This record gives sequence, C-alpha cells and structure tokens, in this order.
Amino acid sequence: MTETKRKPVLTGLPPKRYWHLYSLQNLQTEKLTKIVNKILKNEYVLIK
Repeated sequence: MTETKRKPVLTGLPPKRYWHLYSLQNLQTEKLTKIVNKILKNEYVLIK
C-alpha cells in the first residue's frame, strides 16, 4: 500500500495578542471587559 500525503489542516488565524487603543473603542461591553482583564493579567499587550 502506498501512503497518501495529507495537507496540514488550517484552523484559522492565531489569537490576537496585541491590541491598539483604537481597536478597543469599537468593541461591545462584554468583549471589552474580557480583553481589558487579560491586558491587566499581562496575557495580552496594549499598544499605544
């Protein structure tokens, strides 16, 4: 039997880790609070 080569499965873009102040202005309240909490925990980076 011959082995078939499979293409790697792309699941999408990696999670966004760097946030700019202007991009936070357009977010809904729930999502904004989650992102701000992660910024405070140093999981995400805020770009000025």
